Amino acid sequence: MRPKEIQKKLGINADRIKLFKREGVFTPENPPSGNRGTDYTESDFKNLQFLVVLTKMGLTCSDIRKMQEGDCTLEEAVNYRKTQIEADMEKKRNALTSLSDLLQNQEQFETFHTEHYWDIITERESKGEEFIDVEDMYGYRSVSLIRTVKCPYCGDESEIDLEDYETGTSSYDNEIGMGEDMVYEFDTEDNLECPKCVRKFRVSGWIREYPMGAYDSEDIKVDELADDD
Repeated sequence: MRPKEIQKKLGINADRIKLFKREGVFTPENPPSGNRGTDYTESDFKNLQFLVVLTKMGLTCSDIRKMQEGDCTLEEAVNYRKTQIEADMEKKRNALTSLSDLLQNQEQFETFHTEHYWDIITERESKGEEFIDVEDMYGYRSVSLIRTVKCPYCGDESEIDLEDYETGTSSYDNEIGMGEDMVYEFDTEDNLECPKCVRKFRVSGWIREYPMGAYDSEDIKVDELADDD
């Protein structure tokens, strides 16, 4: 089967198959060679169909990889993922209840009774309830952007936090139930100085996080800067 044919049969796009390959949970029997594209077999179709079903049910590629490697059973993976999803749903239910209270009480932004709701949420949290937090809404960066870089002049190594030089982020939903794909871009320009030889150099590139909270890949360049004089 040609790529477009198998994508049509499965109702997925090329990115989904690329992701399965990249995550190490799928390898086609007849990979591309020279000018010939991938020739998918019936076995490939069955394997991909299996992966699509599992991911649509909420299992992640990480879960699947662990099962393929014999690190856990399907039952263990399902129980773990159910716990994660149920915890997330509980937070959302609590948030929905709180939002309904705001509407029922006809709260206004300008006269919002912060202390009142603070006390309510604090009391409920003391009883074990959880609420949506900023990391749930905006993707808390649990992947560190701290890296050790080597000065291109003297070779001295120093640790820098690339978050301080972030120039932007980009994200999109990979459509397989694993959340957003986040890419953090950074460029120190001429703002980084070697603590040993006191010469300026530049660090630029990106770090990719996928799924949220999990390191995926990076491309970091360390370059000399032309002398100011």
